[in-house]
Amino acid sequence: MTSKSTIIFLLFAIFCLLNHVSAKKPIGAVKIVLGDPYVKLWVDGNPKQQSKVVRDSLDPSFGQNFFFLLYPGSQKLHFEVRDRDPGHKKDDLLGKSVIDLDGFCTPAPSCTDTAFAVLDGNSSRYLFVTITKLN
Repeated sequence: MTSKSTIIFLLFAIFCLLNHVSAKKPIGAVKIVLGDPYVKLWVDGNPKQQSKVVRDSLDPSFGQNFFFLLYPGSQKLHFEVRDRDPGHKKDDLLGKSVIDLDGFCTPAPSCTDTAFAVLDGNSSRYLFVTITKLN
């Protein structure tokens, strides 16, 4: 059961929905071995979330929705795209990026924006995400 203080706290937060999360290796980029990518994502002050693994893909579309609470102040959406590597202790990091969400922490009505980020400054790997603010 949720306490009163938690309910009051949530009233001052903005819900954020991430959908259509996908990664892309552009046409003409050097072909690499197909991987089993997945994405870890989190917003400051929220628990980390993880997508399902997309097997044998260079252009994964994760087909999942992720919900976060945004609070006024500096909010950043962190992404890590990793390659599932069952034979090793740790999965390979393919790239990471951060998107600033400060513009979403306003009392404006619901809105949707599409963002893309270059992963680790590597111009051959991109991450696309649709961000929807829910009121």
